Amino acid sequence: MPLIIHTIDPTWDFVIPGGRFGSFLDYRDATTGLPCETGTGCMGPFGIGAAVLSLFFTLGIAIGLGLYYKLKTKKLIIIREKSKELEKEFAGSLFQLGNRIGDGLPSELAFGKVAQNMKGTPTGDFLSIVNRNIRQLGMSVRDAIFDSERGAVLAFPSSMIESSMKVLVESARKGPKVVAQSLLSISVYVERIHQVSERLKDLLADVTSSMKGQISFLTPMIAGVVVGIGSMITTIIGKLGQKMGGLAGAAGEGAGEGVPINVEQLLGIFPTENLMPPFFFQIVVGLYVIQIIFILTILSNSIQNGIDKLSEKNQMGKYFFTSPFFYFVIALMVTIIFSFLAGVIAQFGA
Repeated sequence: MPLIIHTIDPTWDFVIPGGRFGSFLDYRDATTGLPCETGTGCMGPFGIGAAVLSLFFTLGIAIGLGLYYKLKTKKLIIIREKSKELEKEFAGSLFQLGNRIGDGLPSELAFGKVAQNMKGTPTGDFLSIVNRNIRQLGMSVRDAIFDSERGAVLAFPSSMIESSMKVLVESARKGPKVVAQSLLSISVYVERIHQVSERLKDLLADVTSSMKGQISFLTPMIAGVVVGIGSMITTIIGKLGQKMGGLAGAAGEGAGEGVPINVEQLLGIFPTENLMPPFFFQIVVGLYVIQIIFILTILSNSIQNGIDKLSEKNQMGKYFFTSPFFYFVIALMVTIIFSFLAGVIAQFGA
């Protein structure tokens, strides 16, 4: 980090070859704006090297957060996706299960029959676990589904599936006809919920797509361009301030008889002591990008999935990798290009 380098050796710096980019760190005297040579009373860093190094600070924070959320949800999200697939086709399995029980087949056997018909699907896997627990382990229907160690709901954690199975277990006490009617009613209810959910997602698609576009593309790109422009403006003002400082110094020593009297007024136009170094400006903008990613991810996930912390953290793990890296590339390219242009403009002005 430039701050650590300057603390260890305040006078360490070098001019980047080519003459277009100036010094690597570019610490300046707080009064004259000229390069700082004593190591005391310095302000900065203003150099392009410091600005580029500050990009790694933002990228490091983003990658750290991305790794945390990604590793935390990597395995859980696989189970969640299976549960969602099960929820999509669960209405059909409940309908089949209700018909089987309504035809007089015991609940213990109905699970196995429906599992065979839906083999290879998440619903078939769920019903197979229930059937295996009943046949091989001698469990009751309640234990086969809700056992704390081998229950089927452990493999497919879903509030909808759990509620439906609780209805099945409780209604089984009143006979097979009540069970069949309950399952058929639940299957219709689940199907209608799925239709309403898909309709809501369709209505809110524009909002969620806009948020995702801001997270993945617009915010990193705009912030990267802003950092590059800010670096260019700071460089140009700093160069002009240095030239004015040199003129003021010449006037003070009496070495320049042709120096205008109003040099001090010109110095007020370019107050280099009030400039924010690109190093700190980029850190502020980079943290802003990270905050925007965090906030918009929570909002978009809440609109799309409701209160779903697992999906929220999984999306954060995704966006904290892609968006800050895109911002890093854009900011790096724009900063280098605009700093080069600022160097050309400064040399042309000289």
